[in-house]
Amino acid sequence: MPAALALVLLGIGYSRPELLASTRSLLADHVARPLYWLIAFPSRVWEWTDETFSSRQALEERNHALEHENLILQRNVLRMAALMAENARLKELLNSTELLDDSALVAELLGVSEDPRRQEIRIHRGRADGVFEGQPVLDAFGLVGTVIEISEHTARVLLITDTSNAVPVQVNRNGVRGIAEGSGHLDELYIRNLVPTTDIKEGDPIVSSGLGGRYPPGYPVGEVVRIEYDGADSFLRVVVRPSAHLDRSQQLLLVFRAEAQIPPAAPAPSATPTMPTTPASTDKDATQP
Repeated sequence: MPAALALVLLGIGYSRPELLASTRSLLADHVARPLYWLIAFPSRVWEWTDETFSSRQALEERNHALEHENLILQRNVLRMAALMAENARLKELLNSTELLDDSALVAELLGVSEDPRRQEIRIHRGRADGVFEGQPVLDAFGLVGTVIEISEHTARVLLITDTSNAVPVQVNRNGVRGIAEGSGHLDELYIRNLVPTTDIKEGDPIVSSGLGGRYPPGYPVGEVVRIEYDGADSFLRVVVRPSAHLDRSQQLLLVFRAEAQIPPAAPAPSATPTMPTTPASTDKDATQP
């Protein structure tokens, strides 16, 4: 059959060459090309599969790389946010030192007492830094507490809200004095035993009075938020919200009070009396009768 077809095509080619050319074109378009496509199809499928797999693998690798890069960027953003917040706190702390007449040392918070009955914190300054027991501690907003125990490089601070702590205070508006006692809660202080006629009202700023010598005068202690009347005792109990951020301050100030310059004492008089010196007699005096 193929031989006969070839002879027919050969005869047509000699008799009508233009018909042979059109026949060849027709065979190339409708027979050869589909046949070539079918022969090449497996290799094309393999190439497409390989390209698709390679592209998918490359995309997955790129996706993993982008995920890692995103995690790193998120960590950097979080660190930047933390650094910005710390910078803002340090600026507030620096601004607060401008209001102090005494010198101050910045300290970092190390930990909080695990005993719920004690309002204490630990800081990273100690004896090596000149810290002493009874030293006042502030943050950027107000009075925090006092140092109660020191080691070489750390110290324990008793917060003003501890039930064993008491701060001599006064109303900043008019100087009315009282004692702010710790309530055992970080958000409350109590001023007790005020007579009902005491000139104090909600919103009054409360500052340290300096009486007793433990806390220097004029440091912010808190603000009056509530005044309660105890009918049984006929006294007022004033509830004060501390100015210091006792539940979140990380940087603190240790205050060194400026000591007054005391002039040196005059030397004490000698206990042994000095005999007056008698002028030596002259020869003229000696010859006189």
